[in-house]
Amino acid sequence: MKAIVFNQHGASHVLQYAEVAAPRPAAGEALVAVGAVAVNHGPDVETRRRGFMMGDLPLPHIGGTDPAGEIVELGPGVSDFSVGERVAIYPVIACGECDFCLAGAGENYCRNSRLFGVQTPGGRAQYVAVPTTQLVRLPDAVSFEAAAALGVAYTTTWHGLIERAGLSELDVVLVVGAGGGCGVAAVQLAKHFGAHVIALTGEQWKHERLSAVGADTVLSYRDPGWPQAVRDAAGPSGVTVAFDNAGTATLPQTLECLGRTGKLVCSGGTSGLDATINIRTLYRNHISMLFYVQGAKRDMERLVDLVATGELTPVIDREYPLADAALADDHLDTGEHFGRIVLRVDPDQTRARH
Repeated sequence: MKAIVFNQHGASHVLQYAEVAAPRPAAGEALVAVGAVAVNHGPDVETRRRGFMMGDLPLPHIGGTDPAGEIVELGPGVSDFSVGERVAIYPVIACGECDFCLAGAGENYCRNSRLFGVQTPGGRAQYVAVPTTQLVRLPDAVSFEAAAALGVAYTTTWHGLIERAGLSELDVVLVVGAGGGCGVAAVQLAKHFGAHVIALTGEQWKHERLSAVGADTVLSYRDPGWPQAVRDAAGPSGVTVAFDNAGTATLPQTLECLGRTGKLVCSGGTSGLDATINIRTLYRNHISMLFYVQGAKRDMERLVDLVATGELTPVIDREYPLADAALADDHLDTGEHFGRIVLRVDPDQTRARH
């Protein structure tokens, strides 16, 4: 089969479109013919560049955290899925044995979790073998491209805003880095639940598009006075929920925008992982800081339902053929995207679709 492989860490030039042996499904696994797989900053780009701080990465490696496709073969003992079913792959592989797993917590709380496509071979390939515990059934109304777009970005965002912050129509939500994959998802989901949405982005051309997907106010973080502009837009009670995965560059100022009893939701640090904050301001205003990683499988299943009913349409910036994975990675690196970037496993497609 064809796959995107790298034999050493480095820039996108280390990616090779190569012929490799196709996997066979082991007991409890299904073999999925991949239709689409999304491109992610951490699991794909950072893993390829230097590793993703999840232990040593055996090389050569095939990445791809959130593919979707069709089951073409079942391993021994599989009876709950059938050949021909359309599925997406939920990426967090839980151990099933730790205290959090035994208590029924989401897979993303597992003490010994592994990330599909980082600690296992992933979906940047024509075929991938997957434990059936990771499979999410797809209705015919949900395309492979839309399902792949949901995987990391939308599922993670849902968990933070809905499960951790308890978002409602009463909230004023600030979304930092609103033009990226998680940012666009946050704007869409916050608006879906009826919140007032303030979007913060750096590119002027993204302003109109953010308004179109649900932002009530769009501001630029290139304006040094953006924290005051956010507070003005939020009104006297301030921001009630702030979604900030940018980290170092914005997090201290984001906290300044929160009103009394406000909540910070954070599951990343794309601009850096260190930040200096004023603890006194936080405790005197009863600020909650909600840090978490990924989302649960049930979050992804709920998102698939919303897509199937037409209540949510994942925003896809650009689609590339699998062979052009390096170009897709580089496009993500520029920050000149709006929403998700998806690789299509389609041998007849020779150029990116805008």
